[in-house]
Amino acid sequence: MTSLLIATGDIVLTKSLREVPDHPGLAALQEVLGASPCVLSSVELPFSDLGHPSDRILNFRARPELVRELPAFNLRVATLANNHSSDYGWEALDDTVRSLRAAGVTPIGAGEDLEAAQEPAILDIAGRRVGIIAWSCLLPLGAAAGPAKPGISPVHVDTEWVVNGEFQLEEPGVPPVIRTRVRAEDHERVMGRVRDLRDRVDILVITVHWGFGFGSARAEYQRVFGHALVDAGADLVLGHHVHAPQGVEVYRGKVIVYSPGNFVAQQPRENVTPEIQAIYDAFSRDAFVTAVDLDGESRPRVSLVPIMTSEHGLPVLAGPDDARRIAGRIARESADLDTAVSFDGTRVNVTA
Repeated sequence: MTSLLIATGDIVLTKSLREVPDHPGLAALQEVLGASPCVLSSVELPFSDLGHPSDRILNFRARPELVRELPAFNLRVATLANNHSSDYGWEALDDTVRSLRAAGVTPIGAGEDLEAAQEPAILDIAGRRVGIIAWSCLLPLGAAAGPAKPGISPVHVDTEWVVNGEFQLEEPGVPPVIRTRVRAEDHERVMGRVRDLRDRVDILVITVHWGFGFGSARAEYQRVFGHALVDAGADLVLGHHVHAPQGVEVYRGKVIVYSPGNFVAQQPRENVTPEIQAIYDAFSRDAFVTAVDLDGESRPRVSLVPIMTSEHGLPVLAGPDDARRIAGRIARESADLDTAVSFDGTRVNVTA
């Protein structure tokens, strides 16, 4: 089946495909990816030997030549709007932008200033103008682009811890309620960009780095923000960052993908602390890629292809039993979002 667009989760590629054993599931997945004219992924590290590591507890980067491995996944558009692309500063991120372009991949979500970071990719696919624009709600200190500052395309989220003093007296240690909301000025800016792009394309795709952790929990702001993006004109909202697949939601006939899980998960594990190793061990190997087809003249139809990450961190097409299990997980979590999905033995079909 040929898809108009296929979207994946995050790519953290630190090894050449020649450095790991062949896996038939990877070849099978490459056939699926190769059948689409456009694969969209979140590239979550710089491909550069420039710059200096940030003060974060964890910094990623890949050897510059590994950027040439990305076409093996038929990657055509890469969002850099995430919390690790800037791990080695703007010098390395800008180097990565240039390297992606040289490899035939269109980078979005990062730029020399806020205007450039928010610049969309506009592609002609199957006779349709498809617009793709990227933002990140995860913003390491200094990573956000500004009017006169390079960086990634930002959405600032404010967090409030609500503590009930009576509960704390009654049951000391009760966790506070964590309230989150997109900052008002960022909400206005983002929705304005979406409405502007809506008038220029036939199909509008938003890709956003959001959420937290390794399971099914979502932050409060996510559903509110996802709905607002659809209200402003998005045909499809594609989330990523969480290291596990989550349910999908149909809102006003449009699909919101909260998390597809990992795609390439080759985070360096040498000499990491026990705390970091525990984080890596919590990653789910379950995942999916999102396939977008045209139903009739213009309506995007969405299906999910179950995949897994191999022991070498590469994506592989899930076998029948694993695919059925992953489909069941997606169905349960989607039901909590008032959304029905069905599994046909190969794909999870989203009912819009």
